[in-house]
Amino acid sequence: MNKPNRSKYYDSNHNSSLLNLPVMRAAYSDRTAWLMARCSELAYVEFEAGQEQQLRDSLKELGLEFVRGFSRDATCACLARNDRFAVLAFRGTTQDYRNILTDMDIRFYRDKSGARISDGFSKAYALVQDDIAAAVGALAVSLPLYITGHSLGGALAVIASTRIQPSDRIAACYTYGCPRVGTGEFASQLWKVPVYRQVHSSDIVPRVPFGFGYRQAGDLRYIERSGALIEDPNSIGLFFSFVLSLVTNFKRVFENHRIAGYVASLQDWALYRLKLDKDMQAAYAAAHGSAPAKTLSSSGSVAH
Repeated sequence: MNKPNRSKYYDSNHNSSLLNLPVMRAAYSDRTAWLMARCSELAYVEFEAGQEQQLRDSLKELGLEFVRGFSRDATCACLARNDRFAVLAFRGTTQDYRNILTDMDIRFYRDKSGARISDGFSKAYALVQDDIAAAVGALAVSLPLYITGHSLGGALAVIASTRIQPSDRIAACYTYGCPRVGTGEFASQLWKVPVYRQVHSSDIVPRVPFGFGYRQAGDLRYIERSGALIEDPNSIGLFFSFVLSLVTNFKRVFENHRIAGYVASLQDWALYRLKLDKDMQAAYAAAHGSAPAKTLSSSGSVAH
């Protein structure tokens, strides 16, 4: 076996780059998954049509401040922040015919790296790409950025995760009911940014487009009908479960795509996991005669 040339990879001139670690990367979190789902839900608020104050008020309830919105030819997104992180949330498919045409355009576009992605999704993101780059660039470089979206918004969030630079500032990308965006070549571009894709039971959208070389990208979190969340479930079992739903209750494969269902399920799961953690801390404290550890609330204050 040929050994790698150490001088080639470990030249002292490259030390500064190698030691510049992506410390803003974030592991998967139940609470973050719920919060990003709420932000994806709020991305549907039509700030461009006089509902900006409603969006501001709703974001404030989540401890976030509205920074600005992006809207061009039915591609919409909003940027919000607090003192600890920023969130870029993309709007999903609406009844606007331009969104529907975007979803239907499954021809491939080959990007600069040679990877093939949906032509419709690529063109939709390009409409707001420059404005987003400028707005994100104006944020403090020390502020981690989360990117999120539901349905079409999830596809745009995934593309943004490969386009926003520097990528080291991206904490993670959370998607909900996201369709397939590109081929395996495109999926391989996402290895630097953590992409956590949530699929709600028999939601049909993450299964499309069928064929044509399209592949899903990211770490799967599957929400069962019982509400339990499973990481990387058995793909064969998922397929037969989906087919069963398709045959026995056709409406369910569309009902499970609603963002409200994702929000409710992820909220219940996050609260359940918090209770488990609290019970474990109490049991440990009782066994060792110490006080339960304190945890941080979403606002950053100390909470029990």
